[in-house]
Amino acid sequence: MDRRELVESSSSQNVNISIASLQKRGSGKETVTVFLSEGSSFFMPLPLQESWVPGYLLNEDDLLFLKEEDAYVRGKEWAASRLALREDSSGRMAQKLLQREYPASVVRRIIDDLTGLGFLDDQRFASLWLRERIRSHPEGKESLTAGLQKRGVPSGIARSCVDEYVNDRDIDEGLQRLIDKLTSVPSVDRDKLIRKLQRRGFSYSSIIKKLDRDNF
Repeated sequence: MDRRELVESSSSQNVNISIASLQKRGSGKETVTVFLSEGSSFFMPLPLQESWVPGYLLNEDDLLFLKEEDAYVRGKEWAASRLALREDSSGRMAQKLLQREYPASVVRRIIDDLTGLGFLDDQRFASLWLRERIRSHPEGKESLTAGLQKRGVPSGIARSCVDEYVNDRDIDEGLQRLIDKLTSVPSVDRDKLIRKLQRRGFSYSSIIKKLDRDNF
């Protein structure tokens, strides 16, 4: 019987389910596997309630709580394992968890906990992304801000990070590199070039200033 069937079964009939045994798990022993009398098992964070010992008879509310705590432990471990490999934003990680069908209340709890532990840090993610983006894909500040928001960084943090980590020199040099690249081919139309640069978030005035200086 899986976790969903267990709760549904207990809701539809009078099923006596008790805790069969408990086993601490993980290197830090911060979670425990709860084995139930009908053969299923769930993960739960420690500490448990004092009454939750082998032989304790679970009611329907206990089973629902057990299911939610199991989702929390599994979701948090899954998210932490991904963050150990690659930085991510809080918004995008939340979306990934929701796509894996974790309840929204559990997802909010996981995101809050991982942020508190330092595994998730939107400002750190934003600074790393901006550094690479400026180098590989020159854009104006508005486009950079929109790019961060698209990747799950809250709008306020996105704007403050762009202001903090991207200076006018970065934008100016990026615009020049992009103009050099786009004008390296023959017969470039000035108006089309301007529109393309504007779509990358560069201001009209800065584009015209560059093009006029280069006699383009």
